[in-house]
Amino acid sequence: MAKTLILHIGHYKTGTTALQVFFSQNTRFLRNQGIEYPDLWMHNAKHSDFAFSILKAAGISGPLMFDYADETSPRQMWGMLMDHVRHSPADTVLISSEELMRIGQFPEAVQILREVLGRRPDGIDIKIVAYLRDPQSHMLSWYNQLIKMNIPVSDLETALGGEIEDIHFDYRRALEPWIDIAGKDNVLLRPYRNDPGDPNALHRDFFAALNVTLPKALQRSQPDPNPRLDDRVAELLRLMQNLGFPRASINAVRNRALSYLATQDALKAEIVRPLDDIRAQARDGLDWLAQQADGSLPIDAFADRLPEGRPRAEIDRNVLIGFVFAEFIQLRQRVQNFAIPELARRIDALEARLQQKEES
Repeated sequence: MAKTLILHIGHYKTGTTALQVFFSQNTRFLRNQGIEYPDLWMHNAKHSDFAFSILKAAGISGPLMFDYADETSPRQMWGMLMDHVRHSPADTVLISSEELMRIGQFPEAVQILREVLGRRPDGIDIKIVAYLRDPQSHMLSWYNQLIKMNIPVSDLETALGGEIEDIHFDYRRALEPWIDIAGKDNVLLRPYRNDPGDPNALHRDFFAALNVTLPKALQRSQPDPNPRLDDRVAELLRLMQNLGFPRASINAVRNRALSYLATQDALKAEIVRPLDDIRAQARDGLDWLAQQADGSLPIDAFADRLPEGRPRAEIDRNVLIGFVFAEFIQLRQRVQNFAIPELARRIDALEARLQQKEES
């Protein structure tokens, strides 16, 4: 009987971790649907070793390999997977790791992938599932993730030219190897949508693509297993990391900054009137004024300068500057409140004893 191996390859920052946690926590449901999510080479609900073995064999190193040191060859590891698929009681075996997407970055890794999948036994079909989001939001989310992982990284524009790999903005490079190897009809591409009001939308979409209906009993609110770092504090932490501050210091600043931002967010007043309404009212006022001024005022120039809010980036920067100033002021207060009189008394006592020794 033919078996199917489904490779869920990410992409990064498309809810992959949330899906993996769901898969690992609901293996009985999957088995009842004829799908096995095996614990073979699985760590933290992911099957990333299958990707790391290929990347390591291709000579890839660096922080994104997360100190992977297993000496098992890709041929041996993937051979074990194929044997597992053949002997699985389920018709379909599902493995999941966003690290698999990274293989497309390296031609040597692509060649190894082609070899290990080409060696699979007859009777095992390969299906690929990948979720994608628009390149801009993906890139910003990945940049945020690099900072959150305490990986030194340049400013965004510079990082795009080096530290951020091409697979994060060039989807052809990321996916073409998989389509070439598995065939276009065997690669299922899905749009990633993050809907805070419907946290199970991604799970339903994934299973619907496999012709499986997700029961309502399993559609429950789940905490985000990989919450995004607040973008407003990311740049400050990036600079601290690049300057070599100790991890403990960075974490302390991060926690204080997040607390400060939460306090500031709680102080925000509710928006009573949309800015578009205010601009329209100002425009109506200028139309009326034009009739009254009889050409004595530059109405058109006024109309080019209707009320507008500050850019969000400027607002966020000002809030962060407020945090830095608050830290500076608190530090200054601690220094000023330091027990200087007590220190002076101790110095006086030491000097008195020293003088007694000199006189004796």
